[in-house]
Amino acid sequence: MPFSANCPTCGAPVVFKSSASFHGVCEFCRSTLVRHGGNLENLGRMADLIEDASPIRIGTEGQYHGVHFAVIGRIQLRYAAGVWNEWHVLFDDMRGGWLSDANGEYLVTFLKAPGAPLPEFAKLMPNDELTLAGKDFVVTDLEEAMCIAGEGELPFAFGAGYPAQLADLRSTDDAEAAFASIDYSETPPLFFVGESLPFAAFRFANLRGEQAATTPAGVVKALQCPSCGSAITLHDKAVQSVACPSCLSVLDTANESLRILQKAEAATRIEPLIPLGSVGRFAGKDWTVIGFQQRAITADGRDYPWQEYLLHHPEVGFRWLIEADRHWNWVSPISRPPPYHVGVPSATYGGEVYRRYSAGSAVTRYVIGEFTWKVSVGETWETIDFIAPPKMLSRETSHNETTWSLGEYLPPEEVAAAFKLKKALPTSVGIGMNQPNPRSESHRKVCSAFWKFLALATVAQLLWFSVLGGHTLLDQRLVFSPQNEESVTTQTFELDRDARSLAFRHDTDLDNNWLGLNLTLIEKKSGRAWITQTDVAYWHGVDDGESWSEGDRSREMVFRDLPAGTYYFVIDPEISAEKPVSVADRIRVTRDQAAWSNFFFLLAFLATLPLFSRYRVNAFETERWKDADFLSNGADLGSGESDSDSDSGSDD
Repeated sequence: MPFSANCPTCGAPVVFKSSASFHGVCEFCRSTLVRHGGNLENLGRMADLIEDASPIRIGTEGQYHGVHFAVIGRIQLRYAAGVWNEWHVLFDDMRGGWLSDANGEYLVTFLKAPGAPLPEFAKLMPNDELTLAGKDFVVTDLEEAMCIAGEGELPFAFGAGYPAQLADLRSTDDAEAAFASIDYSETPPLFFVGESLPFAAFRFANLRGEQAATTPAGVVKALQCPSCGSAITLHDKAVQSVACPSCLSVLDTANESLRILQKAEAATRIEPLIPLGSVGRFAGKDWTVIGFQQRAITADGRDYPWQEYLLHHPEVGFRWLIEADRHWNWVSPISRPPPYHVGVPSATYGGEVYRRYSAGSAVTRYVIGEFTWKVSVGETWETIDFIAPPKMLSRETSHNETTWSLGEYLPPEEVAAAFKLKKALPTSVGIGMNQPNPRSESHRKVCSAFWKFLALATVAQLLWFSVLGGHTLLDQRLVFSPQNEESVTTQTFELDRDARSLAFRHDTDLDNNWLGLNLTLIEKKSGRAWITQTDVAYWHGVDDGESWSEGDRSREMVFRDLPAGTYYFVIDPEISAEKPVSVADRIRVTRDQAAWSNFFFLLAFLATLPLFSRYRVNAFETERWKDADFLSNGADLGSGESDSDSDSGSDD
């Protein structure tokens, strides 16, 4: 049952919708109230909330896995990168939970027993792995936050200005977008578990006006740079800093005075290939370029720079368009970090294996425009990139945070078309890290054609062998006796037309013996003769318990290009004097016997095409990996530099 009483300070009605809520903030006089039976005690005035762009407010309703909930309270926290909200929600089944919104991400969490001792905050590092509440998590963010304001009903004692050490954890399980948080503001710490869901999944109602409902990330605001007076445009209140395009000063957007965070030193100006404010259409949505920065990694005394464009869409949030050597990538944040261990040459995401390509310390060199964190020139993150062309998986780690993102290669002409640029973008230089191999498609076509021709050739060979070729003209059994020294004449056979080939095959019963054969093929009418000779030998036995054999009981000879006519063979046998025994011989004469040699020659020729195509594909990959820090199998090149996220702590 809801509890209602009057504020002891201003007399306004205060309603507690949840029986678990013992603290609240009067929406009229901002007094912090605590319930004592049927009375309310004033604990002092609550600080004013900082205006933000969240579409959620007290009274907003939504659904989570089919269960209706209502927002009944909020605490607002400030951390180094800005401000975020934790909304206290009450479900129809009387469960209480929290809804967090920061940088366009929406997280629902519930208080839960961790099932294991929680580590001390001071001992945690980004990328630490923890098993809590039966799930595997990795530490992605560590923050020293400050609760600065609150409103509505809250399930705990609350006052502005109390510190909150927080650790954010992400599940490494691809099957779910599990999120967890450890709140060290109490003893023992509190453990919350939930998941990340897109804005539309909550089916929100009663938001902060229709405009906020359709543009959850905020609205456009025009301000003035305090350093040079130039106009500054903010596209979203999630933006935490802006670099003036005119004087390059980095400004804090926490208030309209735009406090200067960093004065720009003399620097060479960089003109973005895509100007700030440009609108490009990707995946059916219009994205506005609101920020630009150049970053670089230095290796062996050489700089490897790249450019990053921050894109904004009022409903979806933020994405990156990254350009390096005129190669482009569309980059999105990942809410489920892939499982990865230091030193492993690959990472798996979405069931796909990405091979480690490069790593290093990325330093921000140049910034203009708006950013969702307090950006600064000289900012350094440890990065490591994995590739599975046309995709790229990237991990960036600072002293207190780890983020993962997924990039997909875009051809320059596709980027130019998306922004309707009047001038074509410069041609790409070299091979992009995750550029699709342009020879892969032609290789696929060559292989497809190879298998089709091979199937056709095989069918033709089998058809020729079984139906059209190999017609038997003579099949006769003879016995050669050592007592009979006369020649043996076979039966006659007809060639009704010219024969391309005539195969003469012997199948004998030789046993540790040999047989010499002098053959004469005679055309009966013309008397024309073809003479040849051969021998057949077969030996076998057992030596030291092992069987052996040598030779063959059969032998075949081929006569080429014979004219039509009536033929017979005259055979003059020579039997071994060492073993003068009779030898049985089955003679078969076959015309135009299908020859497998031609088939294998054709097969060898056809195979050269996919082999050459594969060579071209591999040559492209070899060229790609020449620019990598690691070999194509993920092994270190051995340059003496260790992985940027080694256990030494440079990354963690």
